[in-house]
Amino acid sequence: MTTIRPTVLATLLALLTVLLLGGCTRGFLETPSPKGSEDALAALLDDLRALPGVARAEGDVDQVDAKDDPTHWLARVDVRARTSDLDVAAAVRGVVSDRGRSPVPGTTLVVGLAVPAGGGRASVVVDPVDPDLVDTAARLRAESFVRNVDADRYGTRVEADALPSWTETVRRVRTDAGDRTVTVEAGDSSVEVDALHPGAALLAALDQAGARDLRSEVGTRYDRTDRGTPSRPFLRAIVTDPRGTATVLAGTRDEAAEDGVTPRTAFSLAGPDGTGATVVGLVGLPLDSAEPQDLEGPALPWVSADVSAETETVRSLAAESVARTWVDATVTTTVEPCAVGREALGNEQGTRAVATVLVPVFSRYPDAQVPFDRVTATWTAAGLTMSGRAMGLDEWTADDPAPHGVASADIRGTAEGLSLHVRSVCVG
Repeated sequence: MTTIRPTVLATLLALLTVLLLGGCTRGFLETPSPKGSEDALAALLDDLRALPGVARAEGDVDQVDAKDDPTHWLARVDVRARTSDLDVAAAVRGVVSDRGRSPVPGTTLVVGLAVPAGGGRASVVVDPVDPDLVDTAARLRAESFVRNVDADRYGTRVEADALPSWTETVRRVRTDAGDRTVTVEAGDSSVEVDALHPGAALLAALDQAGARDLRSEVGTRYDRTDRGTPSRPFLRAIVTDPRGTATVLAGTRDEAAEDGVTPRTAFSLAGPDGTGATVVGLVGLPLDSAEPQDLEGPALPWVSADVSAETETVRSLAAESVARTWVDATVTTTVEPCAVGREALGNEQGTRAVATVLVPVFSRYPDAQVPFDRVTATWTAAGLTMSGRAMGLDEWTADDPAPHGVASADIRGTAEGLSLHVRSVCVG
């Protein structure tokens, strides 16, 4: 029997510790990135660096969460412009677009373009792939009180100072942003602005009271299909006379609530330096009124949107999937209600196109495995990844579906063959 001397064992343990602490186990302990993603990202970065308006382009491929979401990968790309000219966004967008539906295979691509301030315009960090978002950022950065704009798929935020007034600031931001929600941060204030909130009458009253350190949230809008969890519009501020200002707000019109498109706005007013009692209430209702049961808006009838482009997209992918099996089958398309936004809860007021087909694969194959694999390979090439399996149904989703594109698909084996569904993004 071979024995290991204590000194040898200690040396081996020390070596293993060095390997672990030094990260040398990365190759066999960590989940490898999606096949081809690192090379594709490197090629994308090379193309971006070659643009005359780009000073720097860096990126990496990372898991969203190595523990809880190990199969979802992000390809992050950070681009720095040479000058303050935001037109470079179009060039960056062109490079990304030229690389097809999935520029970095197996990942969700997230691009941030940083453009420095200059020419009287604020600095910007924006997702250049979204042209509408770039246009919004261009308008916002031109405002004299804006110092920085940060705009991506998750939200838009501006840093500001020397505000003309909250009434004028919100009016101009609302004009620039349209129906987008923008958070305006100025000193200790953070005010969410959308097409309806904060209301004009409320802002006028707060300006009159010399309110500072405003904090506001826009809350639920009944006309949106992606409402999520209902919430009440809310505003908190510091004023010289909380009780007097609260009395004014109790008699102030809440335009959106009275028009029946949002819940009524709640407010909380405190005195300077925490002096005096905090006064709470609801805009347009007497103080001490009971909270109205208005968080849930009226049910809206579903009206089908135009999804002709989406219909052709799902029909095309379904037809291509059938063709790869070498078995004839007829693809049918329908439209159905859906909830806009991947995290939307209920409120199915949007519209999506669905392509359906039953492929009689047993007329050609002894079993369904070969045609099944050909279908799913087609979906992989189209940028979909398998996201779940239950009761014999395999579900596939697009991590970052394109406008008018495919959002999901599923496949199930039946006694008659393979049943396929391909669904578009939800249009609201």
